[in-house]
Amino acid sequence: MYVDYLTLACLRDQLDRLLGARVQQVLQPDPLSVGLELYAGGRFQLLLSAHPQYARVLLVPHKLRRGVEKETPLLLLLRKWVRGARLADITQPQWERVLSFHFEGRVGACCLVAEVMGRYSNVILIGPDGCVLDALKRVGPEVNRYRVTLPGRPYQPPPLPVARRPPTALTPTEWSALLASAAPDDSLAQLLTGRLLGVSPQVAREVALRATGSAATPARAANPLAVAAAIDELLAPLESKAVWRPHVALDEHGAVIAFAPYEPRQFQRIEATPHICEAMWRYFEQQLSADPYAAARQQVEELIDRARARLQRTLEQLQAQAVDEAQVEALREAGELLLAYQAQVPRGATSIALPDYTGRPRQIALDPLLTPVENAQEYFRRYHKAARAREEVATRVAQLTPDLAYLDQLAADLALAETRPEIDEVYEALLAAGWAPQQARPRSKQTGGPRRFEYEGFTIYVGRNARQNELITFEYASPADLWLHVRGLPGAHVLIKSGGRPVPEAVVQKAAALAAYYSPARGESRVGVDVTERRYVRRGDRPGLVSYRNERTVWVPAAVSGGSDHH
Repeated sequence: MYVDYLTLACLRDQLDRLLGARVQQVLQPDPLSVGLELYAGGRFQLLLSAHPQYARVLLVPHKLRRGVEKETPLLLLLRKWVRGARLADITQPQWERVLSFHFEGRVGACCLVAEVMGRYSNVILIGPDGCVLDALKRVGPEVNRYRVTLPGRPYQPPPLPVARRPPTALTPTEWSALLASAAPDDSLAQLLTGRLLGVSPQVAREVALRATGSAATPARAANPLAVAAAIDELLAPLESKAVWRPHVALDEHGAVIAFAPYEPRQFQRIEATPHICEAMWRYFEQQLSADPYAAARQQVEELIDRARARLQRTLEQLQAQAVDEAQVEALREAGELLLAYQAQVPRGATSIALPDYTGRPRQIALDPLLTPVENAQEYFRRYHKAARAREEVATRVAQLTPDLAYLDQLAADLALAETRPEIDEVYEALLAAGWAPQQARPRSKQTGGPRRFEYEGFTIYVGRNARQNELITFEYASPADLWLHVRGLPGAHVLIKSGGRPVPEAVVQKAAALAAYYSPARGESRVGVDVTERRYVRRGDRPGLVSYRNERTVWVPAAVSGGSDHH
């Protein structure tokens, strides 16, 4: 599970008691987190993590320790701006999984923003001018051209989904219309998650249970007034003096399987906690300590982060060198105009206005020591030099783009790795690409082949890493087999062996759910998965990277159900 909007709202209220606290220490426990030691009549340890699976903000019950060998640019900036500063305010944009910590210090006011949004999570330091000072994850235009997160660029908050509405703004008539608009097979929980702001899958199931008695009730069968009342009950602490009621949910062995700022009746065994931080801490401590390969995983994760940081720096340097195409063409046009109108150019002039190709006058700078023809030749020389530079930069950027995509795929492979051999296979891929040092580390057995599922008479193969993706796509597949991949993210290649038969939509849905589950979108309620025939898939520049066409997109929850795994 992930930290949702209601949990962060509850956390924000709990952290209000720290307003005015002074930041005693700043550190990085690992490459994807920031730790602050706050003093407010006692010492408090605040952790902000941008881990793709375990993103969180909470007070931890132990002293945080430094876990990053080299001081990062972000850490140096945090020491300058945040260490010694006072915590002035904590804000949360409505319906967003974002907390902003506002500090006032000797250098000036700044803001540390924790975006707790699954694989898109980030921790960003913003200066008094609203521009990014630095971030745990720098995001360039090649990754997200609409929301660049780079030093010196204005901070852009996450956009709210335009198709979703605030759950508190609906009238009874609008609730009735919303439920009636659901597809016949849509559950109430699916509808609420997909159409309302701030409603996570867990909250949606809780609303469905409280309103209808079942978390799986079809949307069209629900009573609109009961649904609205259940929503109001859960959101009451946002609008009134209602008290938060943090709980954890336990399995039959007593292990924590979920947390919530309310009483989660959808679980059979629950336990109240004094604060939401304690509930979150118990869950995340268990999740992280349950990984027997955490140390090995973190070592490989650090190699991926370092390689990505190097590539990002190179990309930023290239983009800084890039010459605008209009500027390049302006040099060529200046040379052509000088040749066309050379008889009108006086000797010794430092500039001249000549009509351009649209008839408008254009001012052209001249070297008074050169003739009109020599000035034109100089412009052509500069044009050819700039054009070559632009092409070289474009070529280098084109080379780096698949490398960044490959690193994203390896990061997904690592996050989904379940065994030590799977982790070591990611290390071997980094080593082969030149992104990891040769180390005397024991070689684990190879992870074997892709997972194989049987469903309604069809065989489905799932690749769990880049090597297996390459195997099923280019060795197991026939041209007419169906190939699936989660849209816009790294993850598993999934293959349906059709044997020349039409593939029923139920089989496609099953394979799409597998593709979503074996990707960074695991756990999300609605994931787009592209489907095309294998004949339309082409190899990319790195193992497991492909391009494809003629696809259609199906939408599924990222969970596996049905079928037998014969891996």
